[in-house]
Amino acid sequence: MKKKVIIIGGGMAGLSAGCYLRMNGYDTDIFEMQDVPGGVCTSWQHGEYTVDFCLHWLVGSGSANSFYDRWSELIDMERIRFVDHEEYARVEDEQGRFIRLFTNVDKLEDELLQKAPEDEAEIRRFTRAIRQLASLDLPSEKAEELTNLWDRMKTAWKMLPYLGLFGKYMRLSNKEYAQRFKNPLLRKAITNLFEPEMTLVFSMMTLAWMHTKSAGYPIGGSMRFALKVAHRYQRLGGRIHFHSRVDKILVEDGQAVGIQLADGSQHFADYVISAADGHSTIFKMLEGKYSNPELLKAFESRPTFPALVFVAIGVGRTFEGEPHSLLFPLCAPVQVDSQTAVNDLYLRIHNFDPSLAPKGKTLLTVMIETYNYQFWQTLYEESPEQYRAEKERIAETVIHALEHRLGNIQAHVEMTDVATPATFIHYTNNWKGSFEGWLITPENGMQQLPHQLDGLDNFYLCGHWVAVGGGLPTVLLSGRDVAQLICHKDGQPFIVTPPAGVEEHEKSQLIY
Repeated sequence: MKKKVIIIGGGMAGLSAGCYLRMNGYDTDIFEMQDVPGGVCTSWQHGEYTVDFCLHWLVGSGSANSFYDRWSELIDMERIRFVDHEEYARVEDEQGRFIRLFTNVDKLEDELLQKAPEDEAEIRRFTRAIRQLASLDLPSEKAEELTNLWDRMKTAWKMLPYLGLFGKYMRLSNKEYAQRFKNPLLRKAITNLFEPEMTLVFSMMTLAWMHTKSAGYPIGGSMRFALKVAHRYQRLGGRIHFHSRVDKILVEDGQAVGIQLADGSQHFADYVISAADGHSTIFKMLEGKYSNPELLKAFESRPTFPALVFVAIGVGRTFEGEPHSLLFPLCAPVQVDSQTAVNDLYLRIHNFDPSLAPKGKTLLTVMIETYNYQFWQTLYEESPEQYRAEKERIAETVIHALEHRLGNIQAHVEMTDVATPATFIHYTNNWKGSFEGWLITPENGMQQLPHQLDGLDNFYLCGHWVAVGGGLPTVLLSGRDVAQLICHKDGQPFIVTPPAGVEEHEKSQLIY
């Protein structure tokens, strides 16, 4: 008799867990509170435009990285067209000077040496580290909880050539490392490689992945990519229940036995997985009765990715000659909310994906980070008119800034769309409106959090609240790991069945 598994949350972690469990014969139901799958990996229609939110690049887009093999277990990667950008981003200063952060490390080195010759020694150390990391590819076949001494020794052996590099750069944030450079514009570029407080090694690894063409953008955007995984789950026989918000996880004699929905209905299973917001799972669905020391410490003190004010603008013109990703200074600081002001805007010009706008038109998006999620949530709940007015103010401010930088914008604006931290809380229930869970910092490193809770059997967590560092590959592995753990508990091999017809020249099943 097949065992049944309930999965809370139809984001990418829940879909991943569901796919692997179905491959291994489990009966699965995903309960998703919204009407579409994908979670934060999403896009939405606004008139003629598709507003794409999530995917800037996908680690594993190319076969040089083993994540390509993991994605290929779920979907046919050969049928997706990826764009490998020549530039990661372009960073400008008030005088119009710029640095192009090329994805090819040789071109990056030449650019940095040309723009900041006074920093030659550190530039060469920086690019040498990226070249070295380009050959790093750690195994991802087994859940960490299932690795034995031999597995750990093999991983340690693979890591041996990189220990010096990690020891040197892991304890530095982007912001801290940037202070080593004399050139002000280069300092700005290094600070903003990713989150300023994020460990430098992650930014170096990102550039290394792009150098090997293993971190491209999938044409069609986030929702189209998420739907590929959702459709695979359904083809495997999995069920998704939309508009099904889970209020409570049912526990009997220290075992998770099912869930209770907001409508009061109860559903029972042999296992329960939460791929939903971690804070809500621990402190609401489980009423704070079950946790583990690592998770509690994280919720008490670990920094999260910020919340976002996300502005999308549809413009009835094209932008030939402009970079796809641009950080540029504002004429004057912009007050985002009561605690947040910004001096620069991070702009994406989506001219590389023709599926997001009609021919001759372009989607522009701007991400503005804030940790003051409560300001927006309070406005949303208590002052709807003021909330709408604040969104309109932000949109007008961004359009004015783009008019100044790009020119000929205002007369061609056809669509504006502003999402706030309150939007993301409403849509995904993410704690603090964070868009990717826990931040990788020099203090906390990349160590993942446990998938299980003390004193609660037959229950597992997956997703960004246990998979540290953000991004789709981490949640793919998190869902995969949980499926492995359940198979291991039931004493059965973990079997992977790639999509039919994709691996014609290879075995149809892989056993780990």
